[in-house]
Amino acid sequence: MQKFFWEDQFLTSVSAFAAAGVSAARATSLLKDYIRLAHETPLPAVLDFSSPNLHDASPYVPRNKEIHDLMLAIFDPLLSGFTLSGRENFLASLPALEQTGITIVCNHLSLFDAAVVYALLHRDPELMRYAERMFFITGRLVFTSDFSRVAGLMFQTMLVASPRDMAENEAIKRELMRLNMRSFKEAKERQKKGEPLVLYPEGTRSRDGMMKQFHAALFNYIEGTTVLPVALEGPEKILHAESFSFGLTAGKMTIGKPVFIGSSTEGSEGIMALDPNIYSKESRKQGVMDALGQRVAAMLPQSMRGFYA
Repeated sequence: MQKFFWEDQFLTSVSAFAAAGVSAARATSLLKDYIRLAHETPLPAVLDFSSPNLHDASPYVPRNKEIHDLMLAIFDPLLSGFTLSGRENFLASLPALEQTGITIVCNHLSLFDAAVVYALLHRDPELMRYAERMFFITGRLVFTSDFSRVAGLMFQTMLVASPRDMAENEAIKRELMRLNMRSFKEAKERQKKGEPLVLYPEGTRSRDGMMKQFHAALFNYIEGTTVLPVALEGPEKILHAESFSFGLTAGKMTIGKPVFIGSSTEGSEGIMALDPNIYSKESRKQGVMDALGQRVAAMLPQSMRGFYA
C-alpha cells in the first residue's frame, strides 16, 4: 500500500498526546487507525460523477460509528485545555428545535473545526444527545481529500460545492449546482425533523485567525430558523493551516444567545427575533448575515474580529 505524503508528519503528533498524558503506544495506535481508515474509506457515492445513478444519490452522508469513536478518542485529550461557555444559551434554544429548527453559525479557523464543535458538545452529558443529532454543511472537497475524508465521517454531513469549487471545476459545474440544490432541500427537511444544522458562513478557513465577512447566500439556510452564534478560539493551533500534525493548546468555545430570524410573532417564546424586513430588499440577506457575524465577533478577542472589528 502506497503511503500518503502526510503520514510521517501526522505520526509526529505523538508528542502532543504525550503532553496531554496519553502514552506513546496509545497515541501511535490512534494515529495509525486514522491512517488505515484514510486508505480504506471510499468517496461518498454522490461525488462519483461518472455513476449512472448519480441523480438518485443523496448529498447526506451519515456518521460512521467506528470513525466517530476514533475521532472522539483522538480529540478528547487534544481538547483537554478547551472550555465551553454559554451552554445555558444552547439549552434556552431547545424549545425551537421542533418548532423553527436550529442553525448554529460559527467562525472558521481550522480544517477540523467541526470535530472541535462536535466533541466539545458531545463531552457535555446534557448536550451529548443534541450533538449526535446535528449535521454539518460540508464542502465536498473535505471528502475528496484523503487526509480530511476520515474526519468528515465523525458526524452527519450534507455535502455542498463552494463558489470557488464551481469556478475551478467548470467541467462538472452542472453536477455541482444540482448537488447544492439537493443539499439545501434535504437540509431544510432535516431541520424540520429536529436536527440542528451547523454552518460556517465565512465559506473558508481564516488563515490569519481574523473573521471574514459572512456570505449572503447562506441567508436561505437560516431564514425562519433559530440561530445560535458560536465563537471558536484555538482550533487553528490544534491543526495549523499548512500542517498535518496535531498540537496541544488551550482554547475556548462560546455559545451566544439564540435569535430567531423572522418576525417576533413567528419565533419561539422567550427567544429574541431579528426581522429581515428591517433591511431593504436589496441588502436584506447580507444585512442579516452581517448582524450574525457581529454577534459571533463580539464573543471573540478584538484581534480576531477581522471584518467585524
